[in-house]
Amino acid sequence: MCGDPSKRSDAAAVLQDGSDRQHRAEIGGMWEEIGALQLEFLKAQGLKPDHHLLDIGCGSLRLGCKVAPYLNPGNYWGTDRSRDLIDAGYDREIVPAGLGQRLPRTNLVTDGIFDFPGAPDTIDYAMAQSVFTHLPLNHLRLCLANLARRLVTPCRFYFLRSSRQTAAGRCGPCLQKDGITTWSYKDPFHYDLADIRHAARDLPWALRLVGDWAHPRNQMMVEALLDREGMAHPPGNGSGG
Repeated sequence: MCGDPSKRSDAAAVLQDGSDRQHRAEIGGMWEEIGALQLEFLKAQGLKPDHHLLDIGCGSLRLGCKVAPYLNPGNYWGTDRSRDLIDAGYDREIVPAGLGQRLPRTNLVTDGIFDFPGAPDTIDYAMAQSVFTHLPLNHLRLCLANLARRLVTPCRFYFLRSSRQTAAGRCGPCLQKDGITTWSYKDPFHYDLADIRHAARDLPWALRLVGDWAHPRNQMMVEALLDREGMAHPPGNGSGG
């Protein structure tokens, strides 16, 4: 679920590859840099060891490796469409680091449709690193709807977006600051905040643009706060520029 399913190789190729680093390259590399950046960002937003964290599109556990030593045992959950990538990350990163007791393999769920089978209903924080930059907007709406339906407690959900830099980018290509070209209709995608608000319409999420968080590929962060009482002011019109 992390990245474009049409471009993600089967884990068979990942597992058959003899390199200990192939599972890292498969999710875009920058293993240490982005993993540490995610953890520090979440801590700055209030993540504490006793909180429960859901890593949507966890891939080969780049964030899981960093956050498992910080959270209380069993408090990290991950989902991804590729079981093989999950297992490659677990066997090549979690087990050698001695983190199996803190991150049980049973907390890692195969999920390609944002259904979150087996995940708890009391998630405090959720993150989707570079998932919706590779998927059509309706996938974001599906994720927001299903997550809201599952959870019974407030949740802060952080996900990334590439934004269009020019007016022409709305319907055509947009050259991002990192040199990557994004599109309104194909992978990699860019979205206006108005697009994201549209995806959250009539759902109990209040949106806030966090913006620049020092991501090396210049992807902007959006916060979605699950607040059922906040439906008095529709989440689709949440704050943020």
